[in-house]
Amino acid sequence: MKIEVPGIYRDITEADYRADPFGGSFTQSLAKVLLAHSPLHAREESVLGEPREDDDEAEKYVKAQAIGDVAHKLMLERGKEIEVIDFKDFKKQLAKDARDAARAAGRVPILAKHMIIANRMVQRAHQQLERHEDRDAFTNGSGEVMICWQEDGVWFRALVDWLSHDLRTVDDFKSSGMSMAAHVLGKRAETAGWHVQHAFIKRGLDILDPGNAGRRRHRNIAQEQFPPFALNVMHHDRYWLTMGEKKVEAAVTAWKAARKANRWACYPPVSVCPEYPKYAESQWLDRELSGEFEPDTKLIMAG
Repeated sequence: MKIEVPGIYRDITEADYRADPFGGSFTQSLAKVLLAHSPLHAREESVLGEPREDDDEAEKYVKAQAIGDVAHKLMLERGKEIEVIDFKDFKKQLAKDARDAARAAGRVPILAKHMIIANRMVQRAHQQLERHEDRDAFTNGSGEVMICWQEDGVWFRALVDWLSHDLRTVDDFKSSGMSMAAHVLGKRAETAGWHVQHAFIKRGLDILDPGNAGRRRHRNIAQEQFPPFALNVMHHDRYWLTMGEKKVEAAVTAWKAARKANRWACYPPVSVCPEYPKYAESQWLDRELSGEFEPDTKLIMAG
C-alpha cells in the first residue's frame, strides 16, 4: 500500500503498516529503543538498519505472546488471521511444520488449548466492561488505525489499537501473564512505556486533528491471562502524558538530528562509573547490622 499523504487510515493492513510505507519513519517503539539505548540502536531496529538473518529465538513459540496476540485480534476484530494448531505442544515435527507454515502464510499460530484461554479472556473482558464505568471502551470507532504525519521532512507513524470516530478516544489493549492489579499497574505502565506510546499517538493526532487537542482520552485496557481473567482500565492523566511527552520530545529531537546529519550516536567512547544500586547497598547494610559476620564467641570457645 503506497501512502504519500499524512492522515488517518482506518483500512490499512498490519502487514502494510509493518513494511513501513515511508521507508524509515519514526515510531513509538523506535522511540523506546532510542531512549533505552541510543539513536544507532533505533536505526538498526528500523528499515534503515542492516538486514538481519532469521533469528531462531524470535521464532520460538511463547505461550503468553500467542495468547496475547490472539486475544488482541479477537478484541479488536482486526489483525493477522489465526491458525489453531491441534497438538498438545510443538515437540512433534508435524506440529512444528504446521506452526512454520502458518507463520509463512502470515497467520498467528496458536495451540488449541491456548486458543481456549484467549476466547475465555475476551469473553470475560466483554463481561467486565459491560459493568465498568468505561463500558464504552472499544466502541464507536475502528481497530488498528494508522496515523502518519511529517515533521521537518521526517515521517512518523503509529498504529492505534482503537480510535473513536470523533478522534477523541484512544484505547489500547494490553494482556499479561502477570498481575494487572491497581497497586502494580503503574509500575507495569512505566516499565513498558505505555505513557510514551500514548504521548506519541497524542502528538500525531494533535497535528492531524488540532481542533480536539487537549480533549482526548487515553486509556489502557489491561487484562490478566489467567483465571478469573481480571481486567483494569488505566487512564493517562495530565501527569502521565506530560512525562511521556518529555520522553517523546527527547527521542524525536535525537532522531531528527541523526537523520539530518546521517550520524548515529551510540554509547560515548568514555569510561563510566555507574552509581552503586541503592537497594544493594541497603541489603548489605542490613546484613552488616544483623551481626551475621561477627565472630560467635561461644562457638570459638567450644571449639
